[in-house]
Amino acid sequence: MARRAISVGGRRAAGAFRRLLPVTALAVAALAAPVMGGAALAVELPSEGRLLVASQAEGVVQIFDVPSAKLLARVPVGDDPRDLVVTPDGRKAYVSVRDGVAVIQVGTGKKLRTIRADNFKSVLGLGLSPDGRRLLIASEGNRRLFLVDTARDVIVSGIGMAAPPRRAAVGRSGKRAWISTPAAGSVSLVRVPDLRVLRKVDVGSAPEGIVETSNGRWALVALQGTDQVAILNADNGDVLARLPAGRRPVSVVATPDGWSALTANQGSADVTVFDVLGRRVVGTVGVGAEPTDVTVNTRGSRAYVCNRGSGTVSVIALAAHEVSGTIAVAARPVAVGFAPLPVAAHPPRGGKDAATRPKGGR
Repeated sequence: MARRAISVGGRRAAGAFRRLLPVTALAVAALAAPVMGGAALAVELPSEGRLLVASQAEGVVQIFDVPSAKLLARVPVGDDPRDLVVTPDGRKAYVSVRDGVAVIQVGTGKKLRTIRADNFKSVLGLGLSPDGRRLLIASEGNRRLFLVDTARDVIVSGIGMAAPPRRAAVGRSGKRAWISTPAAGSVSLVRVPDLRVLRKVDVGSAPEGIVETSNGRWALVALQGTDQVAILNADNGDVLARLPAGRRPVSVVATPDGWSALTANQGSADVTVFDVLGRRVVGTVGVGAEPTDVTVNTRGSRAYVCNRGSGTVSVIALAAHEVSGTIAVAARPVAVGFAPLPVAAHPPRGGKDAATRPKGGR
């Protein structure tokens, strides 16, 4: 196995002084450690969750601890993985592969099963409801959309689409979903769970990645054909604005608070950061070659971008809008997801009854 490494230092630092260090929690923590007696004290950073990265070339999903970037598992999932979503509790992940959808148990790093159907063809986009109970599968090759009950991991219904569906995103309420159809230049607003198409919205050329913000106010669509992001009114699908992105934006993610968003721009090797409420671009961050997907941690402090062309994941410090590290991963990474630590993995604070006290939102 090739040696894993993480490069440390923002892109604003002079390239000649960037260093490549072995991936350990101590190496990362040492950068921020206080200096005493001329030596830095290495302090291990606490885990905040797991980073899952799907490799198109090797048919595996790698599971890393973050922020240490320690590789915990390498899970074979099947040929040609394309999309990846993680349940809100961080316990399971779903990965679209050539012949179905692989189901991973994150904690053990094992594949549980593969969801298949006789009429699956070119399975691509996946969308999970906020409560993790329902999964949408976009089967592009035969123009169908499927609904999965995640408690049993079985398909419970499906519908035909007028155009090949590419990506799927379920809204905050879990009662509506957005499906991008690049060939038609549109997205469809679909009612869940009966999968009734409520509205087709013409958004622009080649819509790809799509997401609804956590506050339920907007849906965001990456437009490859026009190098833009469209902002839609989530209640009715009306297009409110189109903002400039980099070249060929293919993936879009909203921050947990719902006020900001990021696109992975495959053609310009960068990430665009947006103020969704203010409808303006607030930053551009250079990453690796061919970025294809982006995710954000639960706190909204870091973004992770998989770079298919360079076999890396760029770690972006969102407060500074700069790259803080680069993780070497398996060849041609195409999808990335963040899994928070399950509640049981977090020790209670404040005494023996702390675990029973009401907790705030995410």
